[in-house]
Amino acid sequence: MYYKIINKKSGVYQKLHELRTEEQKIEDENKEAVKNIVGDDWDNFFGQAGQQNYWRVTQYTGFQFKHPERLPQKTWKQHKEYPEIYIPDKRTRNGKMIKKFLDELSHSSITRVFSILGCELAGHFTFPFVDIGKDGTIVFYMSDRFNETLKNNKDIIEITSKEFEEILNN
Repeated sequence: MYYKIINKKSGVYQKLHELRTEEQKIEDENKEAVKNIVGDDWDNFFGQAGQQNYWRVTQYTGFQFKHPERLPQKTWKQHKEYPEIYIPDKRTRNGKMIKKFLDELSHSSITRVFSILGCELAGHFTFPFVDIGKDGTIVFYMSDRFNETLKNNKDIIEITSKEFEEILNN
């Protein structure tokens, strides 16, 4: 289900706005940190992109380097299933260091979204999506199973997918 929050004075608005702003900052900082450690000689990465995962920011596992022949052999190895992807070689000191660095990048948590919205994180669910429209409206997507809980909050307004897209794209 798609929802919006327009009351900027409400607690749920302020908490979701703060959360999403923090996550966007983490995303930018992580991208810069990865460039500083791994370099920028890669086109694509292997991992989880965006907020549709438990950590709600991009998770890097490996990279598709533009010039893999220049990689230090004792730091990187080819992925077994995807030979165009190189992952840190955990058998070497440098590989372990890079793997640890990637694993310890800053992140948020899916539990924060559920807590802010008063939803119980148990059982089967779809990862929530939260964003801020250009006009400051908070929009989010949650599994249908939370509809009753969310309807109890007068600041949360159910919307159509079309309105959701319009808010994000305008």
